[in-house]
This record gives sequence, C-alpha cells and structure tokens, in this order.
Amino acid sequence: MAALILLLAIVVAAGRHIVVLQSRVRALERQAITDPLTGTFNRRHMHDALVTAVERSRRSGDHASLLLIDIDRFKALNDASGHGEGDRVLQRTAALVGQRLRRIDALFRLGGDEFVVLLSGAWLSDARAVAEQLRGAVEGANLGRNRPVSISIGVAELEYGESAAEWLAAADGALYEAKHSGRNRVAVRVVRTVTTRKRVG
Repeated sequence: MAALILLLAIVVAAGRHIVVLQSRVRALERQAITDPLTGTFNRRHMHDALVTAVERSRRSGDHASLLLIDIDRFKALNDASGHGEGDRVLQRTAALVGQRLRRIDALFRLGGDEFVVLLSGAWLSDARAVAEQLRGAVEGANLGRNRPVSISIGVAELEYGESAAEWLAAADGALYEAKHSGRNRVAVRVVRTVTTRKRVG
C-alpha cells in the first residue's frame, strides 16, 4: 500500500513538472516570435506568416492583403524628444493598431518604425478601408508628447503567383508613394496581373 501511495505521489509530481515545462516551452516559443519593445510579432515570424499565406492562396485561392506602416518623420521625433519618447510612440502606435484588428489578422514589427499588418481574407478595397481607418485613428490619438504623430501606409493585395518577398516589395512600393505624396496618407499598389479568381458574396 505504501509503495502504491509513493508511486501515485511520483506520478502526480511528474505531471506537475510536465505542466510547468510545457508552460515554459510555450513562453519561450512566444518570446522567439515577439518583438520585445512593442509586443507585436517580430520580423522572423512575419516571414513565416507571409509564406503560409502565399501557400494557402495558391492551394485554395484565399485572399490576403498587406499594410506596410511607417511612422512619419520618426527620426525627427527621436532627435527632438529623445529615444525614450520614440520608444513610447512605437509602443502606443503598435497598441492602437493592434486594438483595431480582427483576431484573424496579425501585426508585425518589421524594424525601426515600420510595421506590417497581414489582413487575412481581405480584398484590396477592404484593406484600403482598414488602412484609412488606422491612419485616421493614429492622427487623432495624440500619441506624441511634444509633437503630432501620423503614419503613412502602403497597401498590397496578394496577387496570384506572387512570392512573399514580391508581395512585401509591392506594399513597400505603395508606401514609398504615400510618403512622397505628402505623408499621412494611404497609397495602394497598382494591380499588375489579371486573375480568374472571383469574389464571393
């Protein structure tokens, strides 16, 4: 009887140890894909997510769009207010954008003051509407302590046969247009291919 009780105690202890280990593994996995400053997903995880979205599109015709977001004149903000305030602006911007996304969407920090939003199932018109909402929300949120904060956004829907790198480059090209057209605006990349996919609904 004593041996049985001892065995049960060992099993219970082992079970608790496994639960603790599993929790630590999940925490480490989350840490590996998270940007430590903003709490968004990091660039490495973004690459994996974009590749997955491309593969899903090729396999089943699912739609997806990217928003490439850049904080306007961020270097000037850093120079004028200090890197601490710059970090806080990054955090506030990421939090505001993240709060306005659906659960099926994802927010990544590409690096510096650039963020990427992956909008699952979104057509170009839908993505543009989301981008305009985000731009307006940032403009009206008073995120900077000493100066106004705005964002420019490049929008690109995934085209048939396009790679993840090409898709991101397309969003970057649209962002370039947004910034060089005056900033605090949204620009959409010109669709360069015609596909046979039909919109449902």
